[in-house]
Amino acid sequence: MKHTLPLLAIVLLAFTSCKVEFSPNAPWRDVPSVYCVLDIESDTVWARVQRCYLGEDNLYNYSTIADSNYYLPDDISVHLLAWKGIHGPYNSITATNTLVDRWVFTYTERPGKPDGNFPSGIQPLYYCTPGQRFVKDSDCVFQIVVLRNPTGDTLAKATTTMVGFIPLTIHRRDTSEDVLINPSTLKNHEFGYIIGCRGYIDFYTLPRGRLYQPYITFYYEKNHDTLGFDIFGGTTSNPGNASRLTSTPISQQHFLSVVKSHLLDNTDTLYNVNHVDIHIAVCNEDLSAYIKSQDPTVTGGQDFHSYSNIEGGVGIFGSRREHIVFRVPCDSTGKEGYLPSQLRNLGVGFYGYFGQDK
Repeated sequence: MKHTLPLLAIVLLAFTSCKVEFSPNAPWRDVPSVYCVLDIESDTVWARVQRCYLGEDNLYNYSTIADSNYYLPDDISVHLLAWKGIHGPYNSITATNTLVDRWVFTYTERPGKPDGNFPSGIQPLYYCTPGQRFVKDSDCVFQIVVLRNPTGDTLAKATTTMVGFIPLTIHRRDTSEDVLINPSTLKNHEFGYIIGCRGYIDFYTLPRGRLYQPYITFYYEKNHDTLGFDIFGGTTSNPGNASRLTSTPISQQHFLSVVKSHLLDNTDTLYNVNHVDIHIAVCNEDLSAYIKSQDPTVTGGQDFHSYSNIEGGVGIFGSRREHIVFRVPCDSTGKEGYLPSQLRNLGVGFYGYFGQDK
């Protein structure tokens, strides 16, 4: 008798299995892939709308079909809606039923991957131009909606809020080497000295800003042309409602190593331009969650699911903006950690002192 229950379970499982039709190559179904990031400082919104596919054929065969992962121009329409918002605690915004603005995206194309696996030939993009309406609608709740033409059925949708503003009144601590906040106080300071000693940036947070990343645009002169590239620092989260944050340090070693890697093959004479720009890129909760879900150091190298807030599909609809942009001057007064001497020691072509700012 003790073997009856296991045997009965096997028999029931066999009968149950016969009633379920399952195929690993199930019929194709429409799953949109939507990526759109709002930026209040841009007058144009771009969206990437493609489709995932699950077909009855071998998936490798699909990789030779150029249009297997995007919609034809007349298949769908993409809309951006702005709903009047109500402010709540901790800078939150809740949507009302009042529609403030609506924009219809325009279809366009750009060159894609011409051959190999998953050739595209063209890459479809959608764009709309809210222009200055974005500034007026910054306290709205935004919604992206993908409709199937001509039925008007909703394929996918998502909502998000815009990273907000604060008054651009910036203060500094007593010691200007400790923070890089007010450029007017740094006219006689050398940026290389600050990076060598401290290297972190103290800043005010923005409403609904969740993840912050400072970066420095380093400029140099080559053949009388002013060129530049960005040097990124680590990200800093605002898990609560802190009004001020401090970034992780941007060390002199990291700063100089990035400069060297960018200019390693240079054979021309280079001069240091006498300023750097300091930016802080900010994103909202949705985009922050998506970025963190892509970070292997957070997931420990294990399999993980990307964050998605697209209802009816996959992807991300979020917002970002630049926080504050500084033109931090550098001078040629000699101090410990003097930047021109450090640049000359890299052996990538820097010569002499700071060049003139063009």
